[in-house]
Amino acid sequence: MAISVSQQPSYPNATYTHLLYSISSTESGQPQFQYVMDIKQGGTRLARIKQYPNPNAVGIFDPARILNDYIEYDENWKTSTLHTPVSSVQSFDILFGEEYGTSVSSSVTLYDGNGNPGNPGIATTPAEVFGAVVDPNNGSSFNWQAQDVLSNRPSTGLNLTYDEYETLSIYNDGTLTNATVNYNPGSTSTYGLANGFNTIPIGSKNIGSPAQWNQIVVTVDGQTVTYTKSEDCNYERIRFAFINKFGFYDYYGFNLPIAKTTNMSRQGLTRPMVNYSGVTAVYNNRRRGQDWYNIQYTDSVSVSTPFVDQSEAEWLREMLESPSIYLQEGDKFIPIVITDSSYTHNTNKRSQKTFQYDITFEYANNRIGR
Repeated sequence: MAISVSQQPSYPNATYTHLLYSISSTESGQPQFQYVMDIKQGGTRLARIKQYPNPNAVGIFDPARILNDYIEYDENWKTSTLHTPVSSVQSFDILFGEEYGTSVSSSVTLYDGNGNPGNPGIATTPAEVFGAVVDPNNGSSFNWQAQDVLSNRPSTGLNLTYDEYETLSIYNDGTLTNATVNYNPGSTSTYGLANGFNTIPIGSKNIGSPAQWNQIVVTVDGQTVTYTKSEDCNYERIRFAFINKFGFYDYYGFNLPIAKTTNMSRQGLTRPMVNYSGVTAVYNNRRRGQDWYNIQYTDSVSVSTPFVDQSEAEWLREMLESPSIYLQEGDKFIPIVITDSSYTHNTNKRSQKTFQYDITFEYANNRIGR
């Protein structure tokens, strides 16, 4: 065999990391030699990457960013049943081959990696990936470390109202059987978990139940996540849905004052009071000497979170850094963008026990100007 694979990532794995393949060939000394990597999905070739051997005659490939371009986010906020991700978790085929010529000036031939002319044919483990982030400073490896609950949310201290959507994403490595959602007082929902990735409904609005619960307890393989009923408050409630560091949606809501400002940009024109293009030039004080046109509006909203502890503050960092954030308003999820370019984690490490974030955001789609 001409091509051999000495290193490849474990799967499932994240796309925001390094998915490293190391390959070598017995033909690496041939003229104009290059290693060739094909990325396929469903038989369709998505990309072909070529690379000259490094000083050790080896090819090191990292297709992570290419695979990430094909990952999207399942917007399953309103699911009422167990949901298996479709867009946010995908599988690709990574194949290797080689090409070389008979001299430094000859044409080159593509080989399948087994010594036969043809497309790359040395297959590796199917690459099942999702849009998670792996901390390069974890001190262990580039690979994603599997865990059951795909969220860093605190296990207690969260709150919900009866008219809000909420889901929880879970990874089952084959050792889990089900997840239980207890509405106390109220009913219990049990979901049988498929192998791999699952998203279960939690919010009352997901399951269509008007039950007036005081607490929701989600149990997954002995781990629990507890929600309490949000206190009645005169302030308008604000509710975010955001992609967390695992590539799945988390949610955060609170009742505090909201400040909203609108910036308007205008373009104007000036014209004379006298109508020089008419048959006669009569006096008309209704003729406007100045007009505005192309008025654009940008609505900006500022909110401050409640005081939160260290674990909740670390989790909320994921919302501030999230690539996809929505605002829940009734049955609608409206896309927004956070405009803050920086945020402060804490100011006094010795005395500060709680934290508060000030957040400014704009709607991703501005109102239509006139």
